[in-house]
Amino acid sequence: MTKKQFLKKLKEALKIINPNEVEDIIKQYSSLIDEKVAMGMSEKEAIKVFGDVEEIASSIIKDYNKRNYKGNDFISNFSKKVMNYGERFFEFLSKKDTSELIRVLIEVVVVIFIIALCHIPISILEELGKSVFYILSSPLNQIFYVIWKVVLELAYLALAILAFGKFIGIRYLNEKIEEKPEEKIKIKVPKKSYSFIKIGVIYLKLLASLILFGISAYLMGMGVVLGICLYLLIKGVTYFGLYLVMLLLFIIGILFFRILFDFVLDHKFKGGKILASLVCCFILLGFGCVLAVNEVASTSFVNQNPPNLSMETLSEEIPFTSNLILVGNISDYVVDNNLNNIVVLYNYYPIGTKLSTRITKNKNEVYLNYKYDEIKISKELIKQMLNDLKDKKIYNYYLEPQIVIKANENTINLIKKNRQNYYHNIKEYLSCEFVRTYKILDIINSSKEDYSYVTVVGLTDDDVYTVKLKNSLLNNVLIDNYYEFTFQTYQSYIDTDIEEVFRDAKVIKINKTDKLPGEQIDDNTCRVFY
Repeated sequence: MTKKQFLKKLKEALKIINPNEVEDIIKQYSSLIDEKVAMGMSEKEAIKVFGDVEEIASSIIKDYNKRNYKGNDFISNFSKKVMNYGERFFEFLSKKDTSELIRVLIEVVVVIFIIALCHIPISILEELGKSVFYILSSPLNQIFYVIWKVVLELAYLALAILAFGKFIGIRYLNEKIEEKPEEKIKIKVPKKSYSFIKIGVIYLKLLASLILFGISAYLMGMGVVLGICLYLLIKGVTYFGLYLVMLLLFIIGILFFRILFDFVLDHKFKGGKILASLVCCFILLGFGCVLAVNEVASTSFVNQNPPNLSMETLSEEIPFTSNLILVGNISDYVVDNNLNNIVVLYNYYPIGTKLSTRITKNKNEVYLNYKYDEIKISKELIKQMLNDLKDKKIYNYYLEPQIVIKANENTINLIKKNRQNYYHNIKEYLSCEFVRTYKILDIINSSKEDYSYVTVVGLTDDDVYTVKLKNSLLNNVLIDNYYEFTFQTYQSYIDTDIEEVFRDAKVIKINKTDKLPGEQIDDNTCRVFY
């Protein structure tokens, strides 16, 4: 390649940067070639010293972009870079024969597969967020989950594009793996080979970038939590240990973010200061945890409605038929023998500007649905919650509507029977847990090895029932002792009759208790909803 050809090709490769700077660069290379020719080299030998033109252009463009980047020109710079990558990559492909093109295709497919595998931790984070947000009431849980999922997917997409572009640039366009920004454009002679160490560094940086994304999502979430903590503190809610723990967890997240950020961008790592900060944070975190545990231990958790918070009610009437099945989470039944039809009551706290019923029918099945048309937490509810927290009390506010069925006694009995048959035919359909305490009066082994007949008594001597239970639940269970039975059922309404409890719900756990009769657990509402 002659000097004229070299300079022409270099100028063409640098066409995306400022023309004046291109002229200066061409003059620099022209002078350097002339100097080497004057020292006795031929033009071809002098040009060979600088290496491949594309490598030189790539290095110069990278330095130019770093020095001239402006936030307002981000889209323009990004689009130019994408177009430049595309032109150079297609030019690279046009020079390859069929066998080399197949090799490139295989490599690209493998890289895309690896990037796709990196979506696994994103999916795990999405499911984790779903588990956390679905503790909230509907539709707040759905709103937060959708936001969480969109943020995760957009971040993954950005990182995937960045990783794929980096691979194309390094593997096929002879870009430098990392270059520190210079004050002025300098002529560089790129190396043509890359060691396994550098490839390992690239992999670690890509992995660190994914972790950085996870930490970023964590910090955003913790920022929201800290905002809530600050609001509670201003309102006089004094959980200082909990606030300290949240603050320290946020600071620790920032420190880990800083470590990985410096590693990815090759910044100078101040290990001593960061390590000292982490040690101090963990010491304070231990102190905060002790304080928080004491605060939580002094807080009363009341599994019922706050008595002084008013509720609103919507009602809708349903014609009665003997085969009618009410599908939904019914919380209670009210007997009114003056009614011929069924009245469905939706009792709710006014957390939305509008609550509307969405009762639909499919053959003999009636679905007791509802919808908040607009979510807006009322000042009354917030004030109630704050006052309860000040008194170190947490009530079950039942933000979802409580569905109450009002009908005559015969109708209610038939409704219960139809619902039991319907739900018992649905495999693994469970909606909530509750606990009742019983004394074991007798245990009789069954002819089948897997079961035994257990006679239990409730709070009164007349409340006696014999039930068939799996032997796997009866390990270390002894006669004349009290035990807490944990049940799973399909609705929040729980009958008080011992026979109906064992018939309609499933026993999943039996634990011995030493509590006195007045202190024993006998839930009338569900504790855990699914």
